[in-house]
Amino acid sequence: MESSTHSATKDEPSAISKEDFQRNFDYEKKEEREFGDWQVDKEILLNFVKRTIPIIDWLPKYDWRKNGPNDLVAGLSIGMLQIPQGLGYALIANVPPAVGLYMSIFPMIPYFMLSTSRHNSMGMFAVICLLVGKTVAKFAMNPNYVYEVYKEVNGTDTLVKEMFTNMEVATSMTFYCAIWQLLLYALRLGVIFTFMSDGLVSSFLTGAGVHILTLQLKEIIGVNVEAYHGIFNLPYTYGGIAEKIWNSTPETRSTMLVAIVISAISISLLVFTAFVLKPWLKKYTHIPIPIELILVVVGIVVSSSFDLPENCEIREVGKIPYGLPLPIKPHYFKLLNLLLVDSFVTSIVAFAVSMSMAQVMAEGEDYVVDPNQELLAMGVGNLFGSYFSCITFSSSLSRSVLVRDCKGQTQVTGLVSCLFMIIVVFSCATLFETLPKAILASIIVTTLFGVFAKVLEMPDFWRRSHIDGIYWLIVFFMVVVFDVDVGLVMGFILSAGTIFMKSLKADTCLLGRVPNTDYYLDKDRYKVAKEVPGLKIVHYRGGLNFATRYSFRDEVIRLTEIDPKRESRRRKEAAIAAEQAMQNELEQQTPVIPNRGYEIYSMEHSSNIVADPNRIWCIILDLSAMNNIDPAGSDMIKSLAHDYKQIDITVCIAGGSDNEFDRMKEWKLFEGDDAVHVFTSVHDAVVHGARVLMGWRRLESLMARRYELNEVNKNTQNRANLA
Repeated sequence: MESSTHSATKDEPSAISKEDFQRNFDYEKKEEREFGDWQVDKEILLNFVKRTIPIIDWLPKYDWRKNGPNDLVAGLSIGMLQIPQGLGYALIANVPPAVGLYMSIFPMIPYFMLSTSRHNSMGMFAVICLLVGKTVAKFAMNPNYVYEVYKEVNGTDTLVKEMFTNMEVATSMTFYCAIWQLLLYALRLGVIFTFMSDGLVSSFLTGAGVHILTLQLKEIIGVNVEAYHGIFNLPYTYGGIAEKIWNSTPETRSTMLVAIVISAISISLLVFTAFVLKPWLKKYTHIPIPIELILVVVGIVVSSSFDLPENCEIREVGKIPYGLPLPIKPHYFKLLNLLLVDSFVTSIVAFAVSMSMAQVMAEGEDYVVDPNQELLAMGVGNLFGSYFSCITFSSSLSRSVLVRDCKGQTQVTGLVSCLFMIIVVFSCATLFETLPKAILASIIVTTLFGVFAKVLEMPDFWRRSHIDGIYWLIVFFMVVVFDVDVGLVMGFILSAGTIFMKSLKADTCLLGRVPNTDYYLDKDRYKVAKEVPGLKIVHYRGGLNFATRYSFRDEVIRLTEIDPKRESRRRKEAAIAAEQAMQNELEQQTPVIPNRGYEIYSMEHSSNIVADPNRIWCIILDLSAMNNIDPAGSDMIKSLAHDYKQIDITVCIAGGSDNEFDRMKEWKLFEGDDAVHVFTSVHDAVVHGARVLMGWRRLESLMARRYELNEVNKNTQNRANLA
């Protein structure tokens, strides 16, 4: 690239190019290391290990005296809440209730060591259980989906077809969710959770809450309704409940009455404790009342005393095995083609919900949550859990809030709750077998209060942006009326589509100079800013790539009001018309004065110069707010510079980061006949543009003088010929 600097005259300011600026200030491009050139540095390696396994860094610094008591109380409180929630959520996921207890143990061990969130309470979450339950119901115990296995039949190994069990589908899905999350971690795509905007998460969770409430309504009323799946499953479910109630017998009515009474008492106690008793006790202690666990214990005692499952046909939790399960290998490949899409969606939702909750919990605290590290923690947790009868885990809204209310400070709360659940599994887990499902349903319904409270967020989204408000309503409607996965896909499309469209629409304006300063502002907003004569300064904010290059070109043409191709074509047509007029004049041998309306100075081998006092001689592209550029965008700048050069307009660049400048330099934007000058600031570019303008003005004056002399000579020659 040619340097734009030269020895300035006494009255002429100097402009410094980007290349000269880097040279003067000893700029050195950061060299990229090739694979194999890396040298192992102990300090770098230690920092990498600490980032990858955060427990190595924070556990030695843990203040047991200051944080220990709070973490112990928070961990025990979470463990007590995890028992009823785990048992209830397992029913939503269509897996045995014992899985709800295992979920608080196995995935938590890797997550405790690898996570950066101090307040997230991981384990079962209703919405994730709903997604898993839908997949399990679709593929498990379905004769359309089978696999072949050798079994001994009459003393002979025979190849038979087996249907997938609920646990086989659930654990395989957990395994694939782990693979997806680890793959995203390897690609450093933790930012993917931002594709689920706040409005999308809010509307999706609210709509999913309606599905969860519907599933629990069967247990609250005490009716056994066939599970419906697919589009319009909610209307079918409510229709099935109404049919069961309408066709009920005296025996089933007594069962429904007992279930309704149990549910009404349970919900009343939970609501009273949540909205009256807990706020009152908060004034005196931050230790919460484990009302859910108390309710479970009372329910077990009442159910056993009155033998409710036998006498009233009340549905109970069912079989819970003693101890912890042995590791079992999931079906890696047999379910791959069936679970690939469902597992991807579930893994993304689980991560997005967890990250959203982690960000909320970290606000006001002295730590930052690393999205990529959370992907690693969740991926390893799911991978480990898939071998121990666990489903995909995520952050629970109610339990995470409880951690903060109990003044929990670190990840030790998760370890305490994990140890508590191990004690429960080996001591008293079998006692939960006689617990009425109506009590679990009541507990789940009350935990949905926080989810349904998100409806109140919709007016805020509408006030901030009508588009966000419309998206909220669309996603909620699709989730409730059609199905959870349909609404989720629609939400992803809307969210990603919005981001894509915004990335294509850049912010552009014309800049003007504030008199007697080097400030250049949007002249449409700042009335004091005036255009520099002979120059157009186009400010561009956004990305310049293959997708935005044509809109960039159109914006430059729109703001400058000069289409180089059209202007070049107009000039050629005018030149042809002028030559034709001159030819006609010579043929007629009459002194005809050329039409000055063409505004063309036609010289033999020179450029066509328009005699216009408002003529634009230089266009400055202010790319200081450009966030990225690719080769296609660089080629578009070069193409524009070439087109404008054909009509004697110089194009130069102002601003831009050093990284973008280095890239454009590699792509040879500043070399060749169409090289583009680039400057560090807009003011340097304006100084250069003013110099270009003065040069053109001198050339214009000289050519105008030559034109007048040619006219005089031509007229004299015509008179001599006539004489």
